[in-house]
Amino acid sequence: MASAGGNSLVLPAVLHIRRSDADFTAALRERFRVLDFFASGEPLPAFLAAAAAAPDPPRAAVVVGGGSVRVDASFLDAVPSLRCVLTTGAGFDHIDLAECARRGVAVANSGEVFSTDVADYAVGLLLDVLWRVSAAERYVRRGSWPAQGDYPLGSKVGGRRVGIIGLGNIGSRIAKRLEAFGCIIHYNSRKAKGSVSYKYFANVQDLAANSDVLVVACALNKATRHIVNKDVLEAQPNTPPKYKSLRDSTRSLHTEQNK
Repeated sequence: MASAGGNSLVLPAVLHIRRSDADFTAALRERFRVLDFFASGEPLPAFLAAAAAAPDPPRAAVVVGGGSVRVDASFLDAVPSLRCVLTTGAGFDHIDLAECARRGVAVANSGEVFSTDVADYAVGLLLDVLWRVSAAERYVRRGSWPAQGDYPLGSKVGGRRVGIIGLGNIGSRIAKRLEAFGCIIHYNSRKAKGSVSYKYFANVQDLAANSDVLVVACALNKATRHIVNKDVLEAQPNTPPKYKSLRDSTRSLHTEQNK
């Protein structure tokens, strides 16, 4: 869009409602006039009102899940110029998709951009828990080694039955990586997948009963909220109570917290 004088380019405005590193922010500013919520120091209603009142109001918003900002009817009412919402994660649980569709607002996510990294991270967490890497490191840092002796050994990864809840972009990558460790893969998904040889369980509780480890890799929505509950945790065989407690204390909304 040309300016009134016709000599310079006016960059389109975009709402930036997430904390970003300097490189990401700089790249965004090269292409857009960035209206940064966290840099503004304003409450969200005042920030959105100011953006909507600008001569060239934003038509796009960059948001992130897991925070306090939800893109819903009140958000869209505050900035009626919005025509596109981009979330920088894979999930949509912080966006009212039905309301966006009703208003003709396009919604996009990160797709498979982070799927490989998330799968790697999930496997790293599993290795850490079974091998007790970070727990042993804390034991040494506390000075417990000289006083109490060697820390208990961890558990083997190979041969473990791993139940994956959600065999999508991330879940399938996790399965592939754990196969290389000699794990036996089972899974639960909306329906069985003919493209894999892993054993399918239509019920999460049955999956848990036949798994040593559970990995939650499904999207968070109404159907999957608290999908891992007390019954699922107790169905896992030979699981020490302390590990059931650890799973129960996770902050994930896939897991029922008060059971």
